[in-house]
Amino acid sequence: MTASPKVLLGATVALLVGLIAAGIGIYYGLTLVALVPFSATLYFRLALTAVLGLGAILLVQRLLLRFLEAHVGPRRGGLIFTTYRFAAYTLLVLVLLVVAGVNSLALLAGGTFAGLVLGLAGQAALSNLIAGVVLLFVRPMYPGERVTLVSPSYGMLMPSYPPKFYSQDLLIPGYTGVVRELGLVYSSLQLDEGPLMRVPNSTLIQAAVLSHDVPDRWVRVKYEIPAEVDPAPLLRSLQETIPRNPWVVRPDSVRVLVNQATASAYVISIDARCRGSLEEPPRSALLVEVMGLVAGSKEEAARRSMGTGGAAPGTPAPRAGRSSAAAK
Repeated sequence: MTASPKVLLGATVALLVGLIAAGIGIYYGLTLVALVPFSATLYFRLALTAVLGLGAILLVQRLLLRFLEAHVGPRRGGLIFTTYRFAAYTLLVLVLLVVAGVNSLALLAGGTFAGLVLGLAGQAALSNLIAGVVLLFVRPMYPGERVTLVSPSYGMLMPSYPPKFYSQDLLIPGYTGVVRELGLVYSSLQLDEGPLMRVPNSTLIQAAVLSHDVPDRWVRVKYEIPAEVDPAPLLRSLQETIPRNPWVVRPDSVRVLVNQATASAYVISIDARCRGSLEEPPRSALLVEVMGLVAGSKEEAARRSMGTGGAAPGTPAPRAGRSSAAAK
């Protein structure tokens, strides 16, 4: 059963108040009975603040995740969740510095030196973190969106197909899948083949992102036809039949053309705007339509060939007058 937003908010406030009260009680209880030495009081405060702060962050994180999944959805919910984690951990670090009694001037000087050292030593990690913050606000993609990532950092081996069928098709050298998470350091992509791909944000921010989250898309089908099948009536039949296919959303977009031709066969290409973000299901449906029409055209061509006495296509049948004269 999904809890209402008011119930989740009340539970969150109650948990935070309970953790704060528990922390205050534990601290004063242990210091009053002198279980913690005076010299270790600062470290005890820091440890207690860190434990209670992490506990509060994780508890609120679970409640927030439940609320986002039930009421917001993966797209906007992912942005809110990542923003919460970044703000919560940043606030915890600042609170720990305040509890430690760090002076603002000392913090500024130490932060400058530490930033220089960390910037040189952890350049790769910090670049991922900074890229994650930029992605958090720019949002070139959303959790649940199907995209293709094209990046020179990850090479691919592209398949080689017979040029008769695929020489004019576009093969995008990228990784296609559904975005699962946009994190602060790494982001996850569930590939169409099944594996979960984790990409560093410093690489992701430089990649080209192709979104497949569209209501319809162009689908191309190619099919080889024997030369004995007359192309003119076949093209007319396809031009009349393909627009009625349930996958085609714009019948006026259908184009049926002879793409390639040889002495023994020719290749037809069919382009149509089909619904959905996937190409394979509408392509399969269009191929079934083409196969059925081609089979009927082959039978018709075979009947015509039998009617002309088995002569080769394009060869005129012998005339009756000449046959009678030869018999005499």
